[in-house]
Amino acid sequence: MEDQSTTSWPAHAAAVGTHDAVMKVIDLHTASLKGKRVCDLPCGAGLFSKQLQDRGAEVYAFDIENVQPYCGPKEKRVLADANDSLPVASNTFDLIVSIEGIEHVENGSHLLREMSRCLRDNNSTIVISTPNVDSFRSRIVTIWKGYPKYFNPVDMENKTSGHLQPVDMVFMHGAAKRAGLEIVDIQTVPNNRDKGLMLWFQELVRPWVTKSLPGKMQDKIPFYGDVIIYVLKKSG
Repeated sequence: MEDQSTTSWPAHAAAVGTHDAVMKVIDLHTASLKGKRVCDLPCGAGLFSKQLQDRGAEVYAFDIENVQPYCGPKEKRVLADANDSLPVASNTFDLIVSIEGIEHVENGSHLLREMSRCLRDNNSTIVISTPNVDSFRSRIVTIWKGYPKYFNPVDMENKTSGHLQPVDMVFMHGAAKRAGLEIVDIQTVPNNRDKGLMLWFQELVRPWVTKSLPGKMQDKIPFYGDVIIYVLKKSG
């Protein structure tokens, strides 16, 4: 498990537990990474890129920032802006991983269209993690502070951690469909605070606070977990 208390954990890394949860999701949806061409976007300090390479993947690591120190494979590391077209030919990747990336771009729909373009075929997979703004905890924060959890303003031009746009489940389903993609699985990163009396209370109020939402949003996902993980494939 990731440990932010150690000095080797870069400030650019995702929330604790996210890397482990994303890798488990990848394992569920891919037989093996050996010899697969994988995109890690944004790669940050390269920690997850290194894990992918250790599993035998040919990793292409993209980020807008030249993060240092960099822990991942340097051979195919590329500085690129995900707000623009990705500098990659169509039908390139067997797997695209985006950990805590889509909330940092100006146009999440454009990013999904680019990911769809870069997927090799209908058997290829996209895995995206992002703050779970549909969670009960985030809704409480929104009521209290006026902004979803992890999107609080730090000044008149910036939000927490450089986040730009909160990505909710309704947006993801619509944007994915318009990009020719289909969401095939949704998971959340386990939260140790969702247990005991707190879990009992949240289960008590869940039917009431979700009753006006679409059916897919009334279950335990996305109600629990600070981070949500989407798995997508090309439609058809």
